[in-house]
Amino acid sequence: MKTTIEINEGKLDAVMKIGGFKTRKDTIDWALNEALRIATINKIVETPWTLEEAKAAVDPSYDVIAMRSMSPVSLKYATTKRARTK
Repeated sequence: MKTTIEINEGKLDAVMKIGGFKTRKDTIDWALNEALRIATINKIVETPWTLEEAKAAVDPSYDVIAMRSMSPVSLKYATTKRARTK
């Protein structure tokens, strides 16, 4: 979508330089994505999960100790196998 807005040129140039962006469009798109990410994090922090939501977020069969003890090859196989069975 094309639109005309006034942007602080100094800030835009600084973000382009620090971020290594080649175009203003890429810089602004990145900035909007970052703003959305930060706003989402802030919203999550402001409204913490209930106990039920927290329990539902973790697979009850997940065993962190078993996963840590697996070799990288076994871990790859286990995650691939689990993905296929779902």
